[in-house]
Amino acid sequence: MARTGIGLAACLLMPFVAWSCTPRFEDIVFPAGDIRPPGIVGATQDSPETFSILFDEGVRPVEGSFRFSPVDVVPTPICSGERLVVGLSPPVRAGFPCSLTGEVKDSWGNSTRFLFEFAGYNPDPASLILDEAQTSKNQSASNNHRDYVEFLVEEGGELGGLKVEWSSSAKTMAYTFPPCRVSKGEYIVLHLAPESIPAEKDETSSDLALSGGVDSSASGRDFWSSAGGLPDETGVILHRARDGEAPRGGLFYASESKSGPLDSERMKSLVEELQAAGYWGASSPPLWEDAFLWKPSSSRPLYGSGRGGKEAWSVGEPGSQSPGSHKVPQAAREKREKKRTSKGS
Repeated sequence: MARTGIGLAACLLMPFVAWSCTPRFEDIVFPAGDIRPPGIVGATQDSPETFSILFDEGVRPVEGSFRFSPVDVVPTPICSGERLVVGLSPPVRAGFPCSLTGEVKDSWGNSTRFLFEFAGYNPDPASLILDEAQTSKNQSASNNHRDYVEFLVEEGGELGGLKVEWSSSAKTMAYTFPPCRVSKGEYIVLHLAPESIPAEKDETSSDLALSGGVDSSASGRDFWSSAGGLPDETGVILHRARDGEAPRGGLFYASESKSGPLDSERMKSLVEELQAAGYWGASSPPLWEDAFLWKPSSSRPLYGSGRGGKEAWSVGEPGSQSPGSHKVPQAAREKREKKRTSKGS
């Protein structure tokens, strides 16, 4: 974002005036009028048809300065005091990558240019439940898996614009889903360590067998992100219906060797968001003991419910990864195995 300030008063020479026109020192240091460009207080999407920017003073749009991508959308700026509302016609698709550039001026002529990049507003977000996570690569010949998270669609709607964030102690990564309608009961698999091969395709249509690659599923809907893999042993995952909103669920997991206060501000911030939204019980400030503690293993997935806190999570059996399909709960698996064994004896 570039800003330009405009306007120092010029000195006028007038006839028959006996005093000098040389400006005083205080007029140079503290010139009359406003030379500060408008500052941006915040920006938000209100609907698929509008984008709003709040400034710290009254502004007016600079004619001809507004551009929008995709180019078939026409931006129409309207100012009301400190607020600039940009109308978008036709409305932007949910989750579609967008950019808006423009320029405004205040009453003194000071100007501010801006650039915003965002995903199209989603008025009907699908409701998702995080129910499985493969936190590391397992490249054995018999159990080949790469990092992924899986969601169950609790209520159908638009997937576009939903945001997933995951963090280690050193880095926070994010992914925003593209436009896609989904139905209740579908499984969404977000692959986080792709091999970048042509077969890895986002499945936004009805063809759920379109994609190939490690852990792709013909029964689930596959998406691929190059933002970075999950932390192998200790991390936080959460998802939001829209960027900037409170989370709708998540997972806080840590190696069983961890104890005491969190030493990562990144992870602490996300855990506190989950706590405030009612999706994870935690101390204040959060402790490592508040996490789902486990003995890390690349051969065993984590599965459960991203809305039930650490008590809802468990470690799957070796090789029990099931991206894109129904999970058999551990208790049910043990009961079934016990029944099978008793019949065989």
